[in-house]
Amino acid sequence: MPPVIEVKGVSYTYPRREAPALDAIDFQVEEGQFVALIGPSGAGKSTLCYTLNGCVPRLFGGEMTGVIKVAGMDTYDHEIPVLAQHVGLVVQNARSQLFNITVLEEVAFGCENLGLPPEQIRQRVQEALDFIGLAGEEDRGPGALSGGQQQRVAIACVLAMEPDIFVLDEPTSELDPVGSEQVMQVIARLNRERGKTVFLVTHDMDFVAQYADRALVMCGGRIVEDGPPRQVFSQADLLERACIRPPQVCDVAYALKQMGYPIAQIPITVDEAETAFRELAR
Repeated sequence: MPPVIEVKGVSYTYPRREAPALDAIDFQVEEGQFVALIGPSGAGKSTLCYTLNGCVPRLFGGEMTGVIKVAGMDTYDHEIPVLAQHVGLVVQNARSQLFNITVLEEVAFGCENLGLPPEQIRQRVQEALDFIGLAGEEDRGPGALSGGQQQRVAIACVLAMEPDIFVLDEPTSELDPVGSEQVMQVIARLNRERGKTVFLVTHDMDFVAQYADRALVMCGGRIVEDGPPRQVFSQADLLERACIRPPQVCDVAYALKQMGYPIAQIPITVDEAETAFRELAR
């Protein structure tokens, strides 16, 4: 199977800027992968997300070189509405994406733009709301929902359009821990139960360790590391250079290792840390 996301030699510079926001980016994503894009603020992560649905450079202007293909389509050759049927984008501030009077109208909006028949729209809306755990809230106004609920509605809006790829730009950055966990569980289920390809930007490394198959580390507009989360989080020097704070259990393991304790593999989740530390105690 060809990759569902293919990025070759992509560089991009915003209008009236000299330094490129993206600099010679190369990577591929296979169908069904859960990929986390991590790195410091200003590294170019959001810009990269907007290239995947054609908004960069179409809506932002600037100069872009290289090739991006999503679901086999070159983003230069296809308009944003066509790409949106295959690539769904969810941004960090859900309120900026929600503008209809009710939740039902909000989730139905994208399907209506696709020209789907009313019965199919109703079915897709109901299935999406069931999936995100907000069935029964159809008549509520999005503004009356909690931040976590709003973010789940934003995901439902994309889910109802049935894209192959979900691109999520820091969807939990403005949420409390409970809302963050609810949103991440929905995203994980999209990947595990629906087989959707997930491309997630996040600063929460515990989520990366728990859910992602692969982590791309971005710094200064470049991809500086690409591998499983365990491989990435085992490189303390890399994390320091990229200003990434690893999961807390990694910090504890690093400290114990420096004290001389025989830790062969750095744990990246709480369950792994519990097992490793019990072995040390024995």
